[in-house]
Amino acid sequence: MEFIKQMKKREFIEMGLKTAAAILAAFLAIILMEGMIYGINLNALKTKGSGYVAQDGSTIAYCIKEKEDKYFVIYHNPENKDGEWTASKDTYLTKAECEAMEGTIVKEVKFNAPNAFKFTITPIHYVVMAVFVLGVAGFFTYKFIALNKEYTKIEDTFKKTGTIEF
Repeated sequence: MEFIKQMKKREFIEMGLKTAAAILAAFLAIILMEGMIYGINLNALKTKGSGYVAQDGSTIAYCIKEKEDKYFVIYHNPENKDGEWTASKDTYLTKAECEAMEGTIVKEVKFNAPNAFKFTITPIHYVVMAVFVLGVAGFFTYKFIALNKEYTKIEDTFKKTGTIEF
């Protein structure tokens, strides 16, 4: 009986490590996918941007350094219902031109790229991420329950017959 308990303990530890590795891999996959979506959307604005909409008093300009004193500008209107992101393709401004926009054309100028939480991640993304991680965790919960049932059968058989059958 002691042998069965040791095997059960080892298998549960092994399953726990597999679960932890799978959940970490799921989070890594989510981070990589969101990074890919972010890159695609940012590249689409740079290459296919059709113009910008700047509403005085609410628009934020993100000046992203591309080359020496050349900044690509993305405009964000957070007060619009869809939080519109706009840009003019192949239009680059200097740092002085970016700084001159603040207070006149836009409310605020930031000299960095917008982060993914503002730019690309939507509530739908959070739902998909949660379902994916819960699916991985649910699969391993099922495996834990099945493993426990199997060891319960082995222990019952050992108590009845005195032999171990796998």
